[in-house]
Formats: sequence, structure tokens, C-alpha cells
Amino acid sequence: MPRAAFVAMWVGLALACPANAQWTDQHDPSIVVPPGIPLTEGRSNAALQYHMVWMLLEPMLEFREFTSDELEAFDRGELPEDYIRGLESDQEAIAELVAATKLERCDFGTQYEKGIGALLPQLAVMRKSARLLVNDSMRLRETDMDAVAERLAATIRLGEHASRGSVVIGSLVGVAITELARVEAVKLLEAGALNADQSGVINEALDRVLTDDPFHSLEAIRTEKAMMIAWIKNEYQGDDAGKRLAKILQYENNDSSIEHKQLRRMNGEQIAALTDETAAAYEDLIAAWQADDPTGEMRKIEHKLEQGEYGLVTKLLLPALGRFREKATESEQNLRRLRSELTAVQEG
Repeated sequence: MPRAAFVAMWVGLALACPANAQWTDQHDPSIVVPPGIPLTEGRSNAALQYHMVWMLLEPMLEFREFTSDELEAFDRGELPEDYIRGLESDQEAIAELVAATKLERCDFGTQYEKGIGALLPQLAVMRKSARLLVNDSMRLRETDMDAVAERLAATIRLGEHASRGSVVIGSLVGVAITELARVEAVKLLEAGALNADQSGVINEALDRVLTDDPFHSLEAIRTEKAMMIAWIKNEYQGDDAGKRLAKILQYENNDSSIEHKQLRRMNGEQIAALTDETAAAYEDLIAAWQADDPTGEMRKIEHKLEQGEYGLVTKLLLPALGRFREKATESEQNLRRLRSELTAVQEG
């Protein structure tokens, strides 16, 4: 290629890239690159980085089924030899997974307009990723405690990212993921295996979840309220609205159910009116979540739901959230105890 044409090609690319690739000067502070390296907006979105890492780690995330003996050995911190070899060979990808958890933004683009049909496939893979990080921390206990602390911290941050979808199931998955890291951290503290710096790494990660709204739980209820009300009112209109809603809620085969028969007879206007009662139920739940005795208040609301006091649609659609509140509270209390123990090590 003539030199003039070569130069012209690169000049053209330089001019075109910023527009096509959406280069940006704004990026997450955890991203460290040399000056002049172009970054796209997606580089600061952990969701995109997770997708890349998951493609690289798929063989380990989808590792063979473990035997019962192997699972018991896991509880003792003993890993199968072939699994250890896989972890050792995937350290570069695991480092990328850890780096992704450090990003603030995590947006998987949930399609809230689909209501209960919204897909959240990332949650299952995030749980597998958390298990992998914890397993890798087990592998490293005898050789690199700094790396152990970093992987447990990454697991906590991963749990917070899982809850970013602002739906109840996402918050519950976030709680479960973080619990994996908490249990391992407690074991290490009891064994006196963490020094001040390592405790600080884990403690800093707890900042992500020990907020005014741990695991975005209250935000999840508010989001589900907006999502469900808008979805039903927009999607279920016309004379056959009740039949279609009954089908999506999978009540069509329960012909003996009084609720089923009532729902199938409803038109769009009747269902829209009932969703106003659903909105009221969500508001009561939001208020109960913030009450002095949230568990007790939410149980009262659940009793009203069971009695049909918020209407038929609410009774069939709204999940029981009392147990969710209990799990969130228990997790927060456990994590605050962990923070106190880590801080004690830091302070000597």
C-alpha cells in the first residue's frame, strides 16, 4: 500500500472511531490505563465486562457435576485436583472478573416493560462466579492470603452488583452471594489468618452493601411496583384481558379456583381498576419496610393479601415479602458483625 494511502487510512480511522465507538474521557476510577488509551462508555459498565469474562470462564463456570464426597471436601476447603488445575490456568480471566466487580456501574439492560416475563439470566451466572471466586480463595489459602482477601472482597462487590437490577430476586441473589464471602471471612478470622491489610480489603468492600438500603432492597420493591402496574395496564386491555392474564400467571388449568374463574371473566378496565389496589398494597409494603417493626408490619400486610383485601390481581400477583425482609435484615446484621471483627483486626 502506498505510504500516502496508508496514512490516509489511519487518519480516517482516527476521525471515525470517536463517533462510532463513543470514546469518552469519563470512566470509572478503578480503571487504570496509560494516557491516550481510548476508552468507550461500555468500559465502565461492569455488566459488559462480566459478559466478556463469562465467555472466557465458561468451562470452569459449567464445570462437571461434583460427587457427594467432593462436595463434602469443599466444606473442608479441599478441591478436586482437576478443578484446581482449571483455576490455575484461568487466573488471567479471574483477575478480569475481580476487576469487573470494582466498577461502580452495572447495568444489564433489564427489560422491565415485560413485567414478570423480564429475563434475568445473569443472576444464575453471577452465583456461579461467586462460587468460583470463593473456591479460588480456598486454593490460595496456603500461598497467598492477599489474593484470598481480594477474592472475598470481589465476591461481596459481585453480590452488590447482582442486586443492581432493582428487582426482589436480584436483591435475594445479592444476599446469597455475599453470604458466601461472609462465611469464608469468618472462618479466616476465627483462625487468625487475616492481617490488618487483608481485613481492610474485605472491610472496604462492605461499603458497597452496608448502605442506607442494603442490596437495593427497598429500591427493588419500588421498581417492581412501577414495573408491574405499568405492565398490566399496558399489556392487558380489551374483553379478553382476564383470560390472557390468567394464562401468563398460569392459573388457566385450575378450573376449581374461584380466583381463576373471576380473573378469566374480567376485561381490561376491570383489571386496570384492580391494579390501583395493587399499587396501594405496594405502598403499604414500602411503608412497612421502613417501620420500627418492619417484619411485624409486613406480616400484617401479608395477612391482608391472603384475605384478598387488596383485590384479586394483587392476591395472585404480589409475592410474600415478609421473608425477604427477614433475610435482608439478618444479612445486614451479620455483615455489620463481620465489619466489627475486621475493624478490630485492622486496629490491632
